[in-house]
Amino acid sequence: MKVVFLFIFTLGTSWAQDTIQQFTLDQFLMHVKENHPVALVATNQVEMAELFIRQSKGSFDPVLLGGVDQKVFNGTTYYSTLSTGIKIPTRLGIDVKAMGDWNRGTYLNPQDRVPDGGLTYLGFEAQLGRGMFTDERRTQIKRAQIALNQSYVEQRLTLNELLYEAGQAFIQWQEQEAQYQLAKEGLDFAETRFDQLLSNAALGDRPYIDTVEASAQLFLRKMEVEQRKLTLLNAQIAVENFLWEKGILPLQLDSSIVPELLSINKPKLTFADSMGTHPAVRYYDWKLSDLKLERKLKVEQLKPQLSVNYNLLTPASDFISTNYTWSNYKWGATFYMPILLRKERNSLKMTNVKIENTQLEQQLKQRELRTKQLQIRNEWNTAVTQAQMAETIASRYRQLTDAERTLFLNGESSLFLVNAREISYLSAQGKLIETLSKTNKLNLSEQFIAGKLGL
Repeated sequence: MKVVFLFIFTLGTSWAQDTIQQFTLDQFLMHVKENHPVALVATNQVEMAELFIRQSKGSFDPVLLGGVDQKVFNGTTYYSTLSTGIKIPTRLGIDVKAMGDWNRGTYLNPQDRVPDGGLTYLGFEAQLGRGMFTDERRTQIKRAQIALNQSYVEQRLTLNELLYEAGQAFIQWQEQEAQYQLAKEGLDFAETRFDQLLSNAALGDRPYIDTVEASAQLFLRKMEVEQRKLTLLNAQIAVENFLWEKGILPLQLDSSIVPELLSINKPKLTFADSMGTHPAVRYYDWKLSDLKLERKLKVEQLKPQLSVNYNLLTPASDFISTNYTWSNYKWGATFYMPILLRKERNSLKMTNVKIENTQLEQQLKQRELRTKQLQIRNEWNTAVTQAQMAETIASRYRQLTDAERTLFLNGESSLFLVNAREISYLSAQGKLIETLSKTNKLNLSEQFIAGKLGL
């Protein structure tokens, strides 16, 4: 079941329920950023990336080792072997080991024989070929850090997209609110004139046919108000779709809340703002860093595997002491090398192609973003010029309307001319509202293209 709350934005002040409150675009976007489920999911993705780093570091956690193997038959212990210890991986690619063997038995393999109290050894295992400079464990930690940086970029991209959609809905709400108020203004004109004509016709100063035309005009204005009211209601619902409380409870705007008045908003960005800081471009940077780590690991796969281990031996009773001698030891080495390396070489080439493609995609993205920013700025400049002209036109038509209405009241004009003047004024004022809305949407679009929304 949908839970609905009355949403009253107080701006830090106590407001009466019947007081009209203006809701600004900045306040709206801030609320969306902090409470919308999509924004909260993006934040959780960052937290998951941080947890992935901790998980990757677990590859270097110390490990306890142990194993036992026994054989007893007809009361005879053929053999009993016990091996236990600890292994500590390091970031240098060397594993340090401290182990102990306790073996006994009638038929114990000679190579497993140890002193009665057991045999301990302290040593290391290292890769002198493949894995000497990097390996899966060390690479994974670095890639996890890059994944965290990518999650921050993805969060910015998500917020940028979310706030752009929310901002567009809010500006549309502003536009429809202004158009609704304009339609009500036109209705007020028609109602006032109709009442005046009824009074004048009753006194014989005007023919009753004028009241018929005024009545028709009045009904047309009422229809316009109803249509604007419907459009405004739908625009408000679209805004409410972005209003949540902590991502759980959907909110509804209170009837006392109205959007701030439309005005020309100057761009918050300059062309000095580098496209290199755009989150989409930064995402390619981190993707390239990740691919370079992948390439480094694959270059390492071209080397032969040479694993060496060396252990100093001492009786278990002397393990805590430092009575180790270089004459008591065991060591070993293993070697592995594919002859043709076809798998490794072609895997490396594939990674190089990925890097090249990513670089090309990044350059293309930068060019596209720059082009769109230039186009939007040009459109904004044109829209501002149009808005300024529309404001002048609307102001002059308002003067003509007021003058024509005065002439009509003095009996020096006709109802047709008054209606024509009002229609011209209402049309010009409606055009002004549209152009003001367009400048705001373009300003928002420029911030979106620059990836600055949500910062």
